[in-house]
Amino acid sequence: MSGLIFSIVVSIGLPLAFLVYACFRKNFAAYLLGILAFVGSQMLLRIPLLEYLGKNSTEFIMFSKTQPVIFAIIIGLSAGIFEEVARFIFMRFLMSKRDWYSGFLFGAGHGGIEAVLIVGAPAIALLFTQTMIFQSEMLFVGGIERLFAMILHIGLSIIVLQGVVQKNFMYVLLAIVIHGLVDASVGILPLYISSDKLLFVQEVMVAIIALAVFIYSIRIKRKEDLQ
Repeated sequence: MSGLIFSIVVSIGLPLAFLVYACFRKNFAAYLLGILAFVGSQMLLRIPLLEYLGKNSTEFIMFSKTQPVIFAIIIGLSAGIFEEVARFIFMRFLMSKRDWYSGFLFGAGHGGIEAVLIVGAPAIALLFTQTMIFQSEMLFVGGIERLFAMILHIGLSIIVLQGVVQKNFMYVLLAIVIHGLVDASVGILPLYISSDKLLFVQEVMVAIIALAVFIYSIRIKRKEDLQ
């Protein structure tokens, strides 16, 4: 039960806290745009496309079996391309306020809705069932993973926003590469690391990258690249 409560606090409580903060700063628009960017790029475009290919393309299925590393890289980069380009489009054409806190709230909305859909909603559903489907430690891991994923989304959003403000698409490409690296590791690491160590290695890697990206975003703020 403790793992379930922890995952709910992180995956539901934290996005709600970000929502309150967005309203406090009178910048709900940035938070909402982050949500819409994730829903549009993943839920409406990328995921349906991958599901279609997985069901209807023999070449797609065979390639995933015969070239697992390249396949994982392509799938990882697809996540980076869809999400980071969506960030860029929404920020460039729909977000009028482009200070550091707007980037922060955009990322909080983007990562927050992902946390709600992937971990929060299923965890809430478990509260109303008689059977605990997951072990307590796995629920803790799910909560920790979403925490660092939200930190990563915030950092990536600020990097993309820096590209928008400075009119330099290289920052968007940087965000795509970082995002793609994280997602590709999900498919690559199991090929080389034993199952008893896999989860630990994956979470440590995500945590290190997320914190590094967020620290870089703090540096952007201190340099006043984003006012």
